[in-house]
Amino acid sequence: MHSLLLGIVAGFAAGGDDGAGLGLALAFGALFLPLTAAISVITQPRLAAAARRRTAILGSLFAAVSALSLVRGPVRELVVLGSIGVVLGGLYWLSRARTGGRSVPSQLAAIGSISLLAPLAWVLIAGPTTRWPLSAVAAFLAFGGTVPYVRERVRRRRFAQMTLAERFRGGAVALAWQTVALGSAVGLAIAGVVHPLAPLAFLPGAAKTAVALLRPETKPQIKRIGYLETAISTVFALVAGIGLGVAPPA
Repeated sequence: MHSLLLGIVAGFAAGGDDGAGLGLALAFGALFLPLTAAISVITQPRLAAAARRRTAILGSLFAAVSALSLVRGPVRELVVLGSIGVVLGGLYWLSRARTGGRSVPSQLAAIGSISLLAPLAWVLIAGPTTRWPLSAVAAFLAFGGTVPYVRERVRRRRFAQMTLAERFRGGAVALAWQTVALGSAVGLAIAGVVHPLAPLAFLPGAAKTAVALLRPETKPQIKRIGYLETAISTVFALVAGIGLGVAPPA
């Protein structure tokens, strides 16, 4: 839902005011979660029958909303997003079959698919403005970075104590991810492609990652990690949406 929020904020910040487009974007978000949940349990014997029924109903509604979006919104951009979504969905199912649903490739493929909700909402509300594709990249960099971060914090629950060097080695991937994300946003802002607010949106996530992975810690609480991720993702979606939607200063 944070990807959807990012796209909605960016669309309005870019000057869009299409109420029907907003309604279609919200319909996509409302159908996406239960549809993917139903599909994900079709292979479970005890849940398969109910999952197939729900998938058929939700899939039909999803197809109807897609058709309405093609009638209302920019066809070329929506077809491109749909095609990318199909490819990412295929990669997810291939990875899920080979490595399991909780593997890093599966999680990143799923987040990539979810990130497409940001540009989808943007183009439905404001049309294909110059920076709309960047919203998908920004969403993936921000939300995909939670994968190595959370996995490392959960892994640490098995250790009573770790040295700074051990903490740094274990969190190297998560720290590198945040460095690339923040550095890319700063570079785009310096080049005048995006508003300076855009890189500021990545700061809370980068700071959280650095502080949490480099300080001494034992057995982090899973719920607390989740609450923190939700708060930071909300801040990111709001700030990045404005930073991407508003034109950069001349």
